[in-house]
Amino acid sequence: MEKLTKKLLILIGPLLLMTGCQEHPDQRITQMALQQARDQAEQSRQMLELQEEVATGTRQLVTADAQSRQEIMAMQHEIQIERSNMDQRWDQLEQERKSLASQRFFDSAIAEAISRLGMILICLLPLVVCWKLLRQTVEPATENEVVELLLDDLVSSSPLIIHPKSLMPENTENQELSSDAPAQNRLGTLNS
Repeated sequence: MEKLTKKLLILIGPLLLMTGCQEHPDQRITQMALQQARDQAEQSRQMLELQEEVATGTRQLVTADAQSRQEIMAMQHEIQIERSNMDQRWDQLEQERKSLASQRFFDSAIAEAISRLGMILICLLPLVVCWKLLRQTVEPATENEVVELLLDDLVSSSPLIIHPKSLMPENTENQELSSDAPAQNRLGTLNS
């Protein structure tokens, strides 16, 4: 306000000096000067209010700008933290992938080795059995064992060693024919 009064004195002062102490017949100029001074004072007051509003707006803008910068910095910090977390997860995932790949390689190699070893064992098994059979010492059977085996075979209903036809003498064929002869005689008497 002091500035306002100083400005008014600066404007009104020269007018008062020009008019002097005597009364002018034309008071109109004086009133116009006073009105001009009041208008000037009002404009100055309005300019001051406007400047205060601009300063307040500028302060608010600076405060909002500082706050938004802090928020942006906080977001950038969060993004950096998230990126480092993602990098760690990516590294962990890559390590898991490598371990799975090596495990698959070793698993397939082990499976192939087991398969080949199994095939080798299967191929060697008959050779081992033959070798065992060839290396086995066979003791000759005693006479009693041979006799008992032959008697069991003779008595059995389905002999394995001696066939019944091999025991029959060669005349059996003639006997069969002669045994068939009476049957044929009987047939011949019937027919006649």
